[in-house]
Amino acid sequence: MKIFISADIEGVAGITNWEHVRMQEPEYAFARRWMTEEVNAAIEGAREAGATEFTVTDSHSSMYNIMPDYLDKDALLVRGSPRPLFQMEGIDETFKAVFLIGYHCMAGTPQALLCHSHLGDIVYEMRLNGIPIGEAAYNAAVAGAFRVPVILTTGDNTYAKEVERFLPWTERVITKWAITQWSAKNLSPIASQEKIKAAAKKALTRLVEMELFSPSLPVRFEVDFTHPIHAQLASDIPGVEIIGGRTLGYTGKSMLAVNRIWRLIINSGQNRLSV
Repeated sequence: MKIFISADIEGVAGITNWEHVRMQEPEYAFARRWMTEEVNAAIEGAREAGATEFTVTDSHSSMYNIMPDYLDKDALLVRGSPRPLFQMEGIDETFKAVFLIGYHCMAGTPQALLCHSHLGDIVYEMRLNGIPIGEAAYNAAVAGAFRVPVILTTGDNTYAKEVERFLPWTERVITKWAITQWSAKNLSPIASQEKIKAAAKKALTRLVEMELFSPSLPVRFEVDFTHPIHAQLASDIPGVEIIGGRTLGYTGKSMLAVNRIWRLIINSGQNRLSV
């Protein structure tokens, strides 16, 4: 049984500030170790429930964060960027389930730690079929295109509520409780890892109850940027509409078609990946 794990860092226990998640900062060395150990905990729990193969995709910033020397020996690790499927690179129809580890809320969410949506500095809001979404729902839709359900996710308490709206069947682990966007009450790393291990095992025992997240077709994708220049830089991409100066829209036949266009938007001009 194959499990796909997409690992971000902002939702990991102990991480509360941008200084914790940027490579040039001294706290980052601790953060990436905690991130790696939470992934390991998910693998351990899944293995106890019968999983035999694991692909982990590093999904934060430049995507060189997980420490290979400390990662579970049975895991294959996807590192680096750019990549066609972003935070879901490596997934295909052969996987039984997806775990989203260390995730965070969509941009603009009140009382949510380090909230943002893909391009942290420039995206105000993303929508699928008119509904605001964050990275978790976006990636669940990509997984759904491959017929693979998201069955476990971890992050702060406000993020858990966001996930419940889109993926109510999913096992959710709260690693910390947000106080402000840059402060929280945290589980210890060991306690967080124990909870993640138990939840991964439980999620797989509930696999028959899990559902796909599949937006109705065709898929309408819209993104509001904070400044008009970012919309303008991508507005020449075929099929993309510019709306109201700082909003781009695209209607795709599938979520994978939407993802291809979003990749082109991200790569256009000065738009840079910041997840």
